[in-house]
Amino acid sequence: MDKMKAMEAMNSVRIRKIGNVAESRLRSNRMVVWLNQIFHLAEYIGYTVTFYLLMAIRVVPEYPGTSRLNPFQWGQTVLVLDEYMLFLAIFLFIHIFTRVQFELHNGQGNTLWESFVQRCRSSIHAVLLTLGITFLLKTTFLYSRVTLVLFLIMIVTEAAVWVMTKKWLLGILNKRGIAIKRVLIVGAGKVGLELAEKMSARPAEGFRLIGYLDDNKQADWVVGKISDLEKVLNKSRVDIIYVTIPSEKPLVEKLLTSIYKYDVDIRIIPEMFDRISGVFTFSNDSNYPCLQIVKTPLRGLNIILKRIADVVGSMFLLLVGSPIFLLSAIVIKAESKGPVFYRQVRVGKHGRTFRMIKFRSMYEQAEKMQDQLAQRNEVKDGPAFKLKDDPRITNVGRFLRKYSIDELPQLINVLKGEMSLIGPRPPLPREVELYSDYHWRRMDVLPGMTGLWQVSGRSDLDFKQWIDLDIYYIEHWSVYLELKILIKTIPAVLKGEGAY
Repeated sequence: MDKMKAMEAMNSVRIRKIGNVAESRLRSNRMVVWLNQIFHLAEYIGYTVTFYLLMAIRVVPEYPGTSRLNPFQWGQTVLVLDEYMLFLAIFLFIHIFTRVQFELHNGQGNTLWESFVQRCRSSIHAVLLTLGITFLLKTTFLYSRVTLVLFLIMIVTEAAVWVMTKKWLLGILNKRGIAIKRVLIVGAGKVGLELAEKMSARPAEGFRLIGYLDDNKQADWVVGKISDLEKVLNKSRVDIIYVTIPSEKPLVEKLLTSIYKYDVDIRIIPEMFDRISGVFTFSNDSNYPCLQIVKTPLRGLNIILKRIADVVGSMFLLLVGSPIFLLSAIVIKAESKGPVFYRQVRVGKHGRTFRMIKFRSMYEQAEKMQDQLAQRNEVKDGPAFKLKDDPRITNVGRFLRKYSIDELPQLINVLKGEMSLIGPRPPLPREVELYSDYHWRRMDVLPGMTGLWQVSGRSDLDFKQWIDLDIYYIEHWSVYLELKILIKTIPAVLKGEGAY
């Protein structure tokens, strides 16, 4: 019994350490994140202002008596204003979308030229697609061709200015040590040493070497053996790990498995990269081609769009569901003693813990009875606990669980940014203590109120199926998959099958 408690204490500490790594990196990257958001906002405001100026110069003069400087007057006199505004709205939407997709599959571009080329591609694709859409809407022939060509030329020119300005500002911050990226290199061989040398020769790129991990060399700059990787991650902040020994396939695979659960970028200088599973984006760091492992397509603008959907969706559901909230609270209090809401510590994205809110569906002191029911646990292949005829559940609670009404207060967790409407279910700390490195993959995104597990059998699934569905969702995330899960959730909840 003492050994078990000691093991649980050690695992609990491990969870906190992994969560602390994510928190540390989040704090250190906050300035860079804000800078990127400001530049993105300023860039699209610039495109809008450019469109306004071209309208004032090329279109408005065709309507005598209309002031070029008063856009509020245009709506009354410029007959084609609605068509031009439609063009601008469609262009901005497509430009943002295509740009995100380019960055998602090809990286954000590490050189001025790469970043500029990506902007050009996004601009050209957006203009062409917008023209195609407006053609179908039969508004294309109302536009001035010269105006549209000038618009494309000007936004491409502006893109070059934005790219150079951002690189220049980041270079200043990097030289001052404000926006640095702390680097750990696995392998102190020829490639690893040359990589560090080139990084130190380019301080504007913002790389700062922490040291090397190597099994065969001993020096001041070798901070440990490869097996010490997790110790180093827990001891100091690491933003990027470069693996320069890809030919050591078994060792690299073991290394990747062990560090997937940490919120760090993993980049491999390729050699036998085709044998390593995963999704990659290509980058070029200090003239070395690298493969950055992409844990999920849910990043960049996709995260922002998902967050907007979470906030709007949760606020709407809270408003519409308020009568259900009130009625549930009344019947819970009427049936048994105890609070209406039940708060439980859960493990979220990258190991960060939070208190999940539910309607109470059990009698008081129910958690203390779980040890007595452990042998009746119906989950035989994993650390989760499920019991179909759980004696701790109240009659009202059984109904609330069947139709997932007990989950509704988690909308508050969604509003707070601790959860999402769709994602893997947040596990208990005692479950995570028994997780393997593979199981930790399900912590790469925010936990959700519903997900693939919900629409694929709920509690009737075994633990392996549950985990596999979560990881599939993470690695294959898309807007289509989100909509598919959302649509399938409604009948799954109404039927009440597999929930207990």
